Amino acid sequence: MNLRSTIIIAVFCAAIFRVLPASAELFIFPALQNTAPGDPEQLLLSESRTVVIYGSADIEAFRPAIDGFQQSNPEIRVEYHQLQTLEMYHQTLAEHEAGEPNADLVISSSMDLQMKLANDGYAFSHQSDQTRALPNWARWRNEAFAVTQEPAVMAYNRKYFRENNLEPPRTRNDFIRLLNDHDDLLSEKVTTYDIERSGVGFLFLARDERFFSGIWDFVRTLGQAKVKLYSNTSPMLEKIADGQLVLGYNLLGSYAETFSHRNPNLGVILPDDFIVVYSRIAIIPRGARNPELGGRFLDYILSIEGQSILQDEGNFNPVRPDVPPSPFSSLIFDRYGERVRSFPVGPGLLVYLDQAKRQRFLSRWQDALLNRR
Repeated sequence: MNLRSTIIIAVFCAAIFRVLPASAELFIFPALQNTAPGDPEQLLLSESRTVVIYGSADIEAFRPAIDGFQQSNPEIRVEYHQLQTLEMYHQTLAEHEAGEPNADLVISSSMDLQMKLANDGYAFSHQSDQTRALPNWARWRNEAFAVTQEPAVMAYNRKYFRENNLEPPRTRNDFIRLLNDHDDLLSEKVTTYDIERSGVGFLFLARDERFFSGIWDFVRTLGQAKVKLYSNTSPMLEKIADGQLVLGYNLLGSYAETFSHRNPNLGVILPDDFIVVYSRIAIIPRGARNPELGGRFLDYILSIEGQSILQDEGNFNPVRPDVPPSPFSSLIFDRYGERVRSFPVGPGLLVYLDQAKRQRFLSRWQDALLNRR
């Protein structure tokens, strides 16, 4: 392993001043500029020049942005902690309450949880030319910032559909009809998010309920098809591509589009009725060890260069309007236009965290899956 190689450390070994959930993974990107090994002053300098990021994005999708940042900031070491969104939220709160240092930047796909942290006073204010370049919907009080735009998509196994003369669904009603008409071919072969464990999965379904009156019939149909539930997109895509599963709903479009380039057997569908588009939100926590470095990394991924890298390498559609769109981004926002259902960054997201409403929604989800009326 050469010096530039990313070092992956099991979390229980991460006596790097914080205890993280067992499911977290730590990826270390050494500074490009070497420091003298064993020199105590250099070791201290290394710690002070480390930016710590908590993120829900898969490392392979986010790695190009880290590489680009370090090309511009070769003296800075990067720690990327990949966590589930709920774990990230609770970890940030726990560190704050214990008086321990937080990450320097937290980037989560659970927009509601990020918004709650900002709204409850856990985020630093940050202003720069890059944040001012964002559209108004993408920032709130200079504390919470959208860094991507990503659609929820359907995905299917091309080979299985072709061999069984099945037509992939184009709308949610198509999806229901397909499951009802071909239970023999699709039972136990359909997948979606477990909304009780996935923050973004909950957001997607809550948004569906607002714009699709048949959503609970949809969920009942998923239950009848013995749907397989997962807390993140990657295993769903892998199982659809290799044929263990053959149809998925509300998967992250950024991952699905990237995965389909490597796996031609995976088909990706943007629903014709409407597309739910969410954003990853970044905040700089008040307890950050190096908030200046957190701000520097945030500015990089909001810059034209950073947004272009996120788009070109990870299919994370840009937030800035002055970044030339990719074909995938153009397809979503130009072709579908008025059928896009986005989440503006702001206190409106907190409605999804109202505990009474949330519990009613989860109870209805459980009843629909079990086909209880």
